[in-house]
Amino acid sequence: MDMIKLEKSHMLTQSVWHSEQIRTLEYQAAKQAGVSMMELMARAGLAVFHQAHASWPHAQHWWVMTGSGNNGGDGYIVARLAHAAGIKVTLVQVGDETRQSDEAAQARHAYLEAGGTISELSALQSDKEPDLIIDALLGIGFKGVLRPAYAQAISLINHAHTQLKTPVLAIDIPSGLESNTGHIATVAVQANITVCMIGLKLGLLTGRGPDVAGRVLLASLNIESALSHHAQFLTSAAQVMHWSALRPLLPSRRVAAHKGEAGRVLAVGGNLGMSGAIRLAGEGALRCGAGLVRLLSHKEHQFSLNLGRPELMTARFPDFNDWQWPSCMVLGPGLGRDDWAFALYQCALQHNTAPMVIDADALWWLAQNPRLAHATSAIKQEWVLTPHSGEAARLLQCTVAEIEADRLRAVRTLQSKYGGVVVLKGAGTLVADEQQVRVCHYGNNGMASGGMGDLLSGIIAALLAQGLSTFTAASLGVCLHAIAADRAAREGKRGLLASDLLLPLRCLLNEDEEYDE
Repeated sequence: MDMIKLEKSHMLTQSVWHSEQIRTLEYQAAKQAGVSMMELMARAGLAVFHQAHASWPHAQHWWVMTGSGNNGGDGYIVARLAHAAGIKVTLVQVGDETRQSDEAAQARHAYLEAGGTISELSALQSDKEPDLIIDALLGIGFKGVLRPAYAQAISLINHAHTQLKTPVLAIDIPSGLESNTGHIATVAVQANITVCMIGLKLGLLTGRGPDVAGRVLLASLNIESALSHHAQFLTSAAQVMHWSALRPLLPSRRVAAHKGEAGRVLAVGGNLGMSGAIRLAGEGALRCGAGLVRLLSHKEHQFSLNLGRPELMTARFPDFNDWQWPSCMVLGPGLGRDDWAFALYQCALQHNTAPMVIDADALWWLAQNPRLAHATSAIKQEWVLTPHSGEAARLLQCTVAEIEADRLRAVRTLQSKYGGVVVLKGAGTLVADEQQVRVCHYGNNGMASGGMGDLLSGIIAALLAQGLSTFTAASLGVCLHAIAADRAAREGKRGLLASDLLLPLRCLLNEDEEYDE
């Protein structure tokens, strides 16, 4: 059974889908391929069994936790195959078996006919420790709050996973995780591997999905050609970023190029005590190929900024008046929220005519008075906003929980309200313009440290300054930033600093081989 790694660029890994679209794709592709839904379920179960056995070949006692839907049907097939292979199987059915589809009922009957047995959930309390758990409780149709029996089953799975170190393989999506959003209302299965059927679900890649999905693998169930054909006629929820596809979009540089052709970035911010933020933005722009970078900050920082990185030019506000100099501006790193900051923010919006990146405290000022930005800036369709969830909540006047409950809806709403391109940062960063959304599956939790966003803003600004469109620059910048963090994290995620990304960033920009990790 063919398995496609998410890490590799492939036709079926280019897009992520909503659950309703997956059902449409599955039905249409199976019909074209002449495959019944029962046969498709059998292939799904076989794919999971092969992956489980390959990943944990010495596991001789499996818990198979099944629900009442088609996901549970897949679980029955896995259990039957494991039983036939001489593996001890403890199968638990949660939910009402009378509500099973015809295919799931057939799979259940075949398992029982093969000599399999069904245990009560309570029996797991005294069952011998499993070597592997298969999560087939809930599928892509789950939304909202778990029923008590499912919550109890998931708690037992997670206890074995965390306390006994039992590996867990989830079928299609970890139970308790909403496939369309990545939201977890109460609790979700913590998986080592998720074998995703037919097409990728957005919830696996953003929100809480990366927390619980583990390694994501895609099984096309041998109807790949039909799936690819029908996928052409559907608009996916988002496109997945792949470095191999984005890398050719990097700005080219002619042999006789000079620094003026590589773009001029003006980084605006650096209030008292926050010179580090503006410096990180500036260094990110330099390392991403900008020809010239100038930092416009508080006068107290000019000397230290020059001393720390001599390639960075400096200027001070309010003395600065060369607003026509930049080919791109990044506004916000270390800007602050005092009168000096507001004066600089207002002046930058009034005088700038170049594409711009708005980050950090500039987003705070934007949230205070969106009309000011739209009234004074002539380039609002050429800006990139880079909020994290807290900043996004402020911009939309809602809670962080509401943002995280549906990140796709949030990024689309932000783009509709503020225009331009919006980068909603976090696990599974989303990049949206008026027509499309991209999701980044690179990056790691070591990036949860101060300065990472400042660095990203400088990277995106450098790409804009070199002539890329806002959507391309934002997508490339997010991808570069995340992959550089993955490389820097080879020495450990704890203690990872934003400045640790500068060397791998430069290396990444100058290598020809495809990134494959």
